[in-house]
Amino acid sequence: MGITYKNKWELRTLLIAILIFINNGLYAKKIEWNVFDYGAKGDGIALDTKAIQKAIDLCHEAGGGVVRLANGCFLSGSIFLKDNVELRIETGAKLLGSLRSEDYRLIQDSISLDNYNAGKALIYGEGVSNISITGNGTIDGNGEYLTKKNEIRAHIIHLKSCDQVKVKDITLKNGSWWIQKYHLCNHLTIDGVRVDSKENQNMLHPRYADAPGRNTDGCNIVDSKNVQISNCNIFSGDDGIVLKSFSQTGSCHNVTITNCIISTNASGIKIGTETAGDFHDIVINNCVVYDTRLGGIELISVDGAKLERIMVTNISMNNVQGAAIFIRLANRARKYNNELEPTVGQLKDVIISNIMGKNIGRYGCTLTGIPQRDIENIVLDNINLSFEGGENSLYFEGYPDKPVKELTVDNVPECEKDYPRCDIFGKLPAYGFYIRHAKGIELNNIKLSFDKKEIRPAIIADDVERLTVKQLYAQGTPQTNSLLHFRNVRRGIVNNSSCFGNVPVFLHLSGMETDNVQCRNNFIEKPTKEIVNK
Repeated sequence: MGITYKNKWELRTLLIAILIFINNGLYAKKIEWNVFDYGAKGDGIALDTKAIQKAIDLCHEAGGGVVRLANGCFLSGSIFLKDNVELRIETGAKLLGSLRSEDYRLIQDSISLDNYNAGKALIYGEGVSNISITGNGTIDGNGEYLTKKNEIRAHIIHLKSCDQVKVKDITLKNGSWWIQKYHLCNHLTIDGVRVDSKENQNMLHPRYADAPGRNTDGCNIVDSKNVQISNCNIFSGDDGIVLKSFSQTGSCHNVTITNCIISTNASGIKIGTETAGDFHDIVINNCVVYDTRLGGIELISVDGAKLERIMVTNISMNNVQGAAIFIRLANRARKYNNELEPTVGQLKDVIISNIMGKNIGRYGCTLTGIPQRDIENIVLDNINLSFEGGENSLYFEGYPDKPVKELTVDNVPECEKDYPRCDIFGKLPAYGFYIRHAKGIELNNIKLSFDKKEIRPAIIADDVERLTVKQLYAQGTPQTNSLLHFRNVRRGIVNNSSCFGNVPVFLHLSGMETDNVQCRNNFIEKPTKEIVNK
């Protein structure tokens, strides 16, 4: 039966509607670019750099959208992100770094610091905005083969001066340098990223026993602001998550690090190493650090930076072979990009709370400034640390020919100019906390214990003003000279505290400047003496 229309106007209206529908279908804005359409092979053999870059360029020119890598292994050299482009690597797909040096473009930079700011990258973006790297696929830097064959070092992701950045759900593996570097970025979100690049995984071996180190930091945030790092699993050959500053006019601020799991051959979560500019308003929360060779949590200023308003809370640690907590202000005074000679920085207004740690190494935790500048207003609250203990020799990074110097309260070096590591001093004279050149320090609800015999005090404080120790419960032995040792402490108080394991002396006071130290409401069993002055 034929179709009839009441009049020609009804037929005309229908025809116009059909034409509009067809026209919209033909000229609708494209939102996805598949790299196969531009010549990619996806076989892991042919070089797909040009095809991927063409898809990115066309996507950008069209106003933005998604560049899609799926159903293949895409071998590539350096690719460059553009405004409004999402690079999506789908489940099962892989972006694989080329083995040829000439496939990576050398990135020049106005700042030069031991080549940390220049070099090569697999994915690079500079001065672009609204960019994303997403998907449940993998980016493999081919780092093991790059460093063996050509000594190439390339970041997997390097973004500079970018705004509105999202990196989500991707796996980054086998890097040859820092895995991720975000420099001078704003509004940066890193969520659900997995880093798998930990060479020398056997923690019982010396650090580089099985393979050369490649400085495969998991994530470096450099002079960036408004940063959210969350739900990441980082397994890295060097530091896990690190905040740095390369410029006196730069800073890292408004940063949160949340719900991350980290295992490294260096430090877990760190602010510092390069510290030209300031660090402030930073929150680290709900993280796990395990099987880590150096420090668990490290806060450092050594090149003039002001570090303040830092909160670290709800951290679990296991098998951290260095220090669980390392807080360090010093005066290395490294100059960056021919800037002025830096003055001594500041480190103040820090709260570290709700920390649980087991199998912590024997170096001792550190809260230290230098003679000309104290660290200030540091609160440690609800800390429970169990140390390995033991009286056998300690060796630097596990090398049997590098014994670590065992220190007494009289010979701890200042190390003002040295590279800031949690093992910088040697084996400290306190198994728990060594505090020096500090002002306004509070230790509340602290439990310190060890598995193997320790004869060092639990806490030593030297040149400290306004020190409060409340609700300390610490382990000692009859061979321990004192559970606590305060030297040159002014206005100190120890209250509501106790020890387990009989010690000869609860609190030992020494130093000509020691003044106004009170010991109140502590539970001390005989034959332990409460206070000894020498």
